[in-house]
Amino acid sequence: MADRLVPFTGVLNFRDLGGYETEDGRHTRWGRLFRSDAMHDLTEEDLEVFRGLGIASVVDLRSVSEVERTGRGLLTHEPLNFVNSPVLTTLQTDESRVDIDEGYMARRYLEYLKMGAPAFVRVFEEMTNAESYPLVFNCFLGKDRTGVVAALVLSCLGVRRSSIVEDYALTAPRVVLIVEKLLRDPLLRGEVAHDNPLLLGAREETMSNFLSEVDQRFGGPIAWALGAGVPGESIERLRDLLLDEG
Repeated sequence: MADRLVPFTGVLNFRDLGGYETEDGRHTRWGRLFRSDAMHDLTEEDLEVFRGLGIASVVDLRSVSEVERTGRGLLTHEPLNFVNSPVLTTLQTDESRVDIDEGYMARRYLEYLKMGAPAFVRVFEEMTNAESYPLVFNCFLGKDRTGVVAALVLSCLGVRRSSIVEDYALTAPRVVLIVEKLLRDPLLRGEVAHDNPLLLGAREETMSNFLSEVDQRFGGPIAWALGAGVPGESIERLRDLLLDEG
């Protein structure tokens, strides 16, 4: 975790997806692909670190209204390729009307695949452009929409399933810190003040169950991506851009 996490002050779940081993013995490249929570709270000092990473593209998975509500903070005037690819058209499902149990989050991620397929395809398209790198993708907490994108992309790269599940779970302690920060924000604390702990968790079982369902329903993440409209050559291109030579 220490190797992956970028130690920002205002952004708490920004980390590198490099170093993961694939089934054929290759590894994801360090310093190319990052995942994050919302980045509008980057401080001046954080911005210097961010610039040092050389980030060329930000892919924001939040809805248009979410982006407008928080703004982009200090990134507003940075020379970045900013892509807003909303997975959901509204902020959240009304969870007060659904049965929230230990399997709820995995079911919700499956709904993302249905509702957000065009957004996911667009993310893949952006990632096939060599000029987009280094690239970071994010949502609000960097857990759910971001977690699904990470799982899909790492799966298409051939990363071991156990590593994908472990990567998802790395978010759990970071969400605790993000929630503490949000509770101090009068504009955003309502987003988390009353949330069921199951909604804020990042348990390995959630990602494992989600991916198992993707296997059963679609034949696996690669088959899902192809069926959603990601060209096969784009997946090969991803591998060329994001994996070492082995």
